[in-house]
Amino acid sequence: MTISRRRLLNLMAAGSGVGLLGPFFQYRSFAQAGRTLNITLQGFSLAIHVPELIAIHEELPKLGYNVPKIDRVESMQVITQTVVSGSTEIGDADVVSTLRASEAGADLRLIGLVYNNTSQVLVVNADKVKTYEDLRNRDNAIALNSRGDFIYVILSGILARHNIDINETTIVEIGGSGSRMRALLGGRVAAVPVHFEQAEAIIKQGNFKVLIEPWMTYRAWYSQAWLVQGSWLESEANQRAAIDLNKAMITAFRRANEDYGYFAAGFRKYATVKDAANVRDEELIPIWKKLSRDIGAWPNDGGFRRESFKELLPVYREAGAIKSEPDVDRVIDTRFVEQALKELG
Repeated sequence: MTISRRRLLNLMAAGSGVGLLGPFFQYRSFAQAGRTLNITLQGFSLAIHVPELIAIHEELPKLGYNVPKIDRVESMQVITQTVVSGSTEIGDADVVSTLRASEAGADLRLIGLVYNNTSQVLVVNADKVKTYEDLRNRDNAIALNSRGDFIYVILSGILARHNIDINETTIVEIGGSGSRMRALLGGRVAAVPVHFEQAEAIIKQGNFKVLIEPWMTYRAWYSQAWLVQGSWLESEANQRAAIDLNKAMITAFRRANEDYGYFAAGFRKYATVKDAANVRDEELIPIWKKLSRDIGAWPNDGGFRRESFKELLPVYREAGAIKSEPDVDRVIDTRFVEQALKELG
């Protein structure tokens, strides 16, 4: 096939959008037939994670990949550590621990969102916690996945708006929202962040209430994103994989937003909640609407912007999650989302 000089220049210009300096035809190749990526995910998958699971199990294979080798880890900070150590290729890590690891010298890149904002809310024992002020009581422990993770930072920022320093509260670390839910129901703690659909189940079991809905405070909040080592991106094949992962994610975001049936099928197949395969539409439709419409969990454009990260840096600093000024332009690598959008149209 003969390609004109003008066409060649146009293709090379498109390629430079993700900084790939190799041959344009390699950059534009779509399939990596038979490749099996190694991906580490959180230990549980709830409604907000459904497009992520559809993307890696169904949409990514449509681009020529095998279904990835998947490992599950409860702690988000441990997921970050698995990427730092090179024991996994890609992790759905939390943003805060990534920035902290980067501060410590780790060469890391966030390359796209797992979801936008958060579906987690703070549920409290309403017999013990009636107002924000009651969280100062050292007996009213708050259970978090880990001190300093994104939920810790979210809560720190919201509590600060109510003139409460999070260091004035009692924090206990319990990995997994299911484990935290059981701790609250068992009376071992007074407040827990759980996903809002879990909150509804908790409220039915006693005098519990939702005290905090983060999306009512923050316009955008980046909780989890796809994390890789900077050195991993030196390979053109891996750059291609980063683009394709984001294509799969954005495709799943868009379809989940427009088609309840697509989301529902994914939930019943991949969610780790008890009896997920038999959840009725009348229970699932309100969850889908809240995630898609109210929370904006699955942005049609991927929602991955450095500007939004930069807006959150003061909150991270106030919470003590980061100490210095992280190099956001280096750590937040938007090239692959941008190219995925170009190819998807």
